[in-house]
Amino acid sequence: MGVEEQQFRGAGRVEAVTAAVDSAGRECLNHTAERIARLLQYEYGGSTRNERQRIYFVPDHTLTLGEAAQLGIRSELDLYGGVVPYAFVGTRAATHAPVSADAIVPQSWSYALARMLSSSVLRGYSAFSLMDACIAAKRLLRSGPVRVHRGDAEPAEASDVLHDIDACVEALEAIPVADLAVHGVVVEHALAEETVHVVGSARIGAQSISYVGTRRAPRIVQGHAVHAGCDLVVVQGDFVALDRVGLDADERAAVLKAAHYDAALGHAYRPSFASRRSYDVVRGRNAHDEVRMGVRGQLWRCSAESPAEVAAMLAFRDLPGLACLRASTYEAIGDVDLPADAMVYHRAGDEAGGLLTRYCTIDMHAS
Repeated sequence: MGVEEQQFRGAGRVEAVTAAVDSAGRECLNHTAERIARLLQYEYGGSTRNERQRIYFVPDHTLTLGEAAQLGIRSELDLYGGVVPYAFVGTRAATHAPVSADAIVPQSWSYALARMLSSSVLRGYSAFSLMDACIAAKRLLRSGPVRVHRGDAEPAEASDVLHDIDACVEALEAIPVADLAVHGVVVEHALAEETVHVVGSARIGAQSISYVGTRRAPRIVQGHAVHAGCDLVVVQGDFVALDRVGLDADERAAVLKAAHYDAALGHAYRPSFASRRSYDVVRGRNAHDEVRMGVRGQLWRCSAESPAEVAAMLAFRDLPGLACLRASTYEAIGDVDLPADAMVYHRAGDEAGGLLTRYCTIDMHAS
């Protein structure tokens, strides 16, 4: 057992750090934190702190340096998630350039980042005011429909394709002014025939993984949009280790764009650090029938894929010779039969009175 692994075995406690999440999000967070405690062989939860215990944190949002300092987080070894110098850096709105040099942006905004990311993202703009967002929409609508994404939205969260400025203004006015000023909004070209690749990496103690996969297309069940989950191919190691699994051209391109985005973001906003990084990379056709691919957003925190990530790490720990596995997440509505190996992390009635179940599975025989 190496020195690094020794420091993570049986000597601490895992704590979930909750901001404002719904019940499903809270259950996902708590499930992930409990499984991380099992992976580290730590205690989970409790309210009494022992100064001799190492505390490992699992936050539901990307932390700022100030928040991290208050918790005693000093490096990526102390949490499952990420730490950034300013809150907006943890949102999608850090991705694109503003509409002009006079546009409203947060203090310490990096104008250089958009130039560094130009080859890795779709065409679009970030905005922190209604006026700048409307200017962005008008400009982009000249060459095709657009999507409006809240800066703090989950990458998998659906947004409508908007074809005219009236629809864009309506969507933008639905965002509270305070949220727009803090988290920003992204206006970018919409793509048809979208495929969303999920690329990520995570490190917990001595275990590190990387993965690439796709989100299943959303579907409508009982009048609700169900995102359906994703299928991930997972390996031990960093992004480079994914080359061992024989990626196809689109998967390889998605990994390269995510890795470039990851490096550029960390370079532009220092000091930043993260033990968990996940990126949605969308591929599709624009209004001129041209194929485009770009990173749509990042998550440096616990999210819907987290239960599958930690389950994969537990499998790799228990079977050291395992080179690759498939991890999947699902969302089901109604009273459905679940697979025998389903790891359920949320099961409750939804707002419409139906049964909502979220779970993950691991296939250790996948290649």
